[in-house]
Amino acid sequence: MRAVPRDRTILANGLRHHLVEWGDGDRIVLLLHGFLEHAHVWDFAAPGIAAAGFRAVALDWRGHGDSDWIGAGGYYHFADYVADLAFLVRALGGHTSIVAHSMGASAALQYAGTEPARVAALVLVDGLGPGDSSPDFAPDRYAGWVGDLERIAARGRVAPAPDDPVARLRERFPRWPADVARHMAAHGTRVGDDGVRVWKFDALHQTRVPQPYYVAQARAFWRRIACPVLYVEGAESPLRHDDTETDDRLAILRAERATVAGAGHHPHLERPDALVDAVVPFLRRVVAL
Repeated sequence: MRAVPRDRTILANGLRHHLVEWGDGDRIVLLLHGFLEHAHVWDFAAPGIAAAGFRAVALDWRGHGDSDWIGAGGYYHFADYVADLAFLVRALGGHTSIVAHSMGASAALQYAGTEPARVAALVLVDGLGPGDSSPDFAPDRYAGWVGDLERIAARGRVAPAPDDPVARLRERFPRWPADVARHMAAHGTRVGDDGVRVWKFDALHQTRVPQPYYVAQARAFWRRIACPVLYVEGAESPLRHDDTETDDRLAILRAERATVAGAGHHPHLERPDALVDAVVPFLRRVVAL
């Protein structure tokens, strides 16, 4: 019998965070979505994780889905995501395992290195962090960010959805089956006050992040991670590289590696059963019963 999802809201770090839960018990697996997505990206895989005896809890990141947006003058920095996770983990009992995709995986890596004793296991789905940046690029990055903020101030933070959001998503993610694109559009848009359909995410996310990504800094977080780590990649993902940098990151994390055949960047949407088959045995093996 498949677990029935439950909606829940937790006040954490001053914001209301929307979550979707499957299953019961104390063995929590926190599911973290990627950029401009939402908790319902896990609807296809979470029931399988719950059926294995875990309580699967999918988060809408701040400014995504049905969670709060930040107030005027604020922004979405990765340090904010880490703080959100810290307060959410406390609200969920103080310890968790994490399964995180893409942008969510980058935030999860930083959190697991910030509070390593609170993370029992970490699964990174097609996400090991961006490539390295040079400090010389930082002033241009900040200047571009300010320009983007000016554009959003003039346009507004509510992003209109196209007439056919399903078609837009399938154009951007051609590997997604039609039913998946419909599902993601249904949960990723809403009808605005003027009756026009809009995206649920805050348009501030469409600005370039001002802080460059420095691998030297990231390595300091990776080295502090104490839990077992599994890296799951799509065999046909555009991010899949068998190179020295990938091997170096996995070595620092002491990570196991699994590949989902026939999947691109979203194994949990393209081949959810195969994703579950890769994740559940790992969690059962490394998380205390």
